Amino acid sequence: MNEREQVDTSPAGVRRSRWGLYLPVLLLALLVAGWSVFWFVARARALDAVELWLAREAADGRQWSCPQRSVGGFPFRFELRCENATFTGETEIGPATGELKRFLAVSQVYQPQHVILEVEGPLVVRSTSDDASLTLDWRSFDASVIVANDMPERVAVSIVEPTMTVSVPGSSPGDFRAEAVEFHARRTPERAGAYDLALDMRKASVPVLDALLASSEAADLTLRATVTNAGLLARGSTPARLDAWRERGGAVELTRLAVVKGPQSLEASGHLGIDTQRRPEGTVDASVAGLDGLLARFGLGGNGLAGLLAGGLAALGGKAPDGASPGMTKLPPIRFTDGRIFFGPFQVGTVSPLR
Repeated sequence: MNEREQVDTSPAGVRRSRWGLYLPVLLLALLVAGWSVFWFVARARALDAVELWLAREAADGRQWSCPQRSVGGFPFRFELRCENATFTGETEIGPATGELKRFLAVSQVYQPQHVILEVEGPLVVRSTSDDASLTLDWRSFDASVIVANDMPERVAVSIVEPTMTVSVPGSSPGDFRAEAVEFHARRTPERAGAYDLALDMRKASVPVLDALLASSEAADLTLRATVTNAGLLARGSTPARLDAWRERGGAVELTRLAVVKGPQSLEASGHLGIDTQRRPEGTVDASVAGLDGLLARFGLGGNGLAGLLAGGLAALGGKAPDGASPGMTKLPPIRFTDGRIFFGPFQVGTVSPLR
């Protein structure tokens, strides 16, 4: 072995070999330190966003409190936990207080605009003016929200076995329950400010409706609609939001509403907005099945009268629209105008302004 082939055992050679050994460890330590700094900076920004939302709510007269709040999830995600959240302030039904047992919001570090929510009930809301209350509970409540430019891009909510109880002084409590409810919303492609909505409810039970139709069979509901200029409805007081929405031509384009409860079913579509007095205006076209039984429920079925009435309504309604389910009877148009409700040529009621 010549001198060039001998291993360099000089002090400099030893130092070079040890540096090569420690370099990966040092790079890993720097990467971990840098990632930790990034995570904690992003955590601070997430908390700032929460505080900003709380400040916006407070400016609109709604105070939220979460005395047991924590942020975790290091190193690859963010988790915001809130125990025993409370609420007080103005709502759509007037001044109220509320409380929620627990919720968890999770987002990945690489995709912070996508938030996953898990909510544990019950949610209890109480009116401070008349002691009315609303209690919502469920077996599971999961939601997914994707935010872009400070507005939701997509929203998906799945609730398993929801129940709702409404208590109003001087009246019997109203109950609602269902096997499952799913709600989806997304920005409508190529229509600025518009959102597509989808709601599906399976095996719902509403005692008041059961008593009205003399049927205990569960109901299924499907709703498809588009709300134009929906962003104007997101912030501010209700009157101001509705006025701005109307002035910009906001409308609800009802693509499909379908309700099935035993032998009775309803399908509807239409276009609705509000007038200058914030009253609904527009037209809804509907078709029904099982109309004979419904008329007989109200004592209009004797001597074939139910069939005659159903035939008369069908004549006023005209031909069923394309795509309607078999056996459907088209009803006369339902029109909302100047605070009145018309069923074909007949006025059947009035509607109050939205508040």
